[in-house]
Amino acid sequence: MSAQDFELDPVDLPEELATELRTEEGNKNVRQARFFARETQAYLEHLRSKVKKIERFWLTALLNHTQLAAATTSKEDRHALSFLEDIELIQEENDFRPFELQFHFKENPYFTNTVLTKKYSLPNGVEPAPKDGTITEELRNFLENEELEPSSIKIDWKSDEVNLPKKQPRLVQGHDHDHDDPNHVHHDDEDEGYEGDLGSFFLYFELADDPFMLGDAIKSQFLPEAFAYFEDRGESSPGAEFGMDSDLDEDDDDELDEESDEDENAEIDLEDEEEEIPKKKRKLGKNGK
Repeated sequence: MSAQDFELDPVDLPEELATELRTEEGNKNVRQARFFARETQAYLEHLRSKVKKIERFWLTALLNHTQLAAATTSKEDRHALSFLEDIELIQEENDFRPFELQFHFKENPYFTNTVLTKKYSLPNGVEPAPKDGTITEELRNFLENEELEPSSIKIDWKSDEVNLPKKQPRLVQGHDHDHDDPNHVHHDDEDEGYEGDLGSFFLYFELADDPFMLGDAIKSQFLPEAFAYFEDRGESSPGAEFGMDSDLDEDDDDELDEESDEDENAEIDLEDEEEEIPKKKRKLGKNGK
């Protein structure tokens, strides 16, 4: 048979073998998830104690993650997060599915809580993983955070003047106007994203859902590479995305100096420069893109 006459016919794989291979693929995925959970905990145990006293470490790192930065654009949100001194991930290695995020704050002018938590629990009817490490069908078929139930907490704001969710409600495309909660976001499987003002970052804690998958981004992307994000070289950092260094090199500095010399006689309307820039719409898809 010549190459011109060759046709790729469907491969007839016995169903018994296909089932066996799918099962082993699931087992491999569970082992990888357990390994990732264990290594992330070991990494954070070392990192957190080293950076706890470094001012604005966590804020700097958070803002270098494009998805998290898109949910934290107001100056008041960023100022409140500047009092963040630690982020703790609670997650078991054996049953890696449920997890809890704890944001530890020092004394601040916004709220009296010292810890803000967001817990992602297994839904009713889903069995926890066996203690002996046995890999079950539920573990093999786990679809990340989409199957978990997020919690909410009450933040004790010191006054309405600093109640950031009240001052910055969520106004996005897909808003369910018939819902009792003005911050509720109606979405379905066909939604490709949300456009508008996502509101205060602290709605993430006060609302019992997570339509923008911030919890998964923090757990799976941000925390395992926290120091990389602090240095703007995490996988979802602007610097990594555009191949940029955090600091300009000397050649770039020289070019900027030359451009500055050429423009030094240009007229500048300081009043226009100082006018407040209106809020831009922020678009954030379910995967943060």
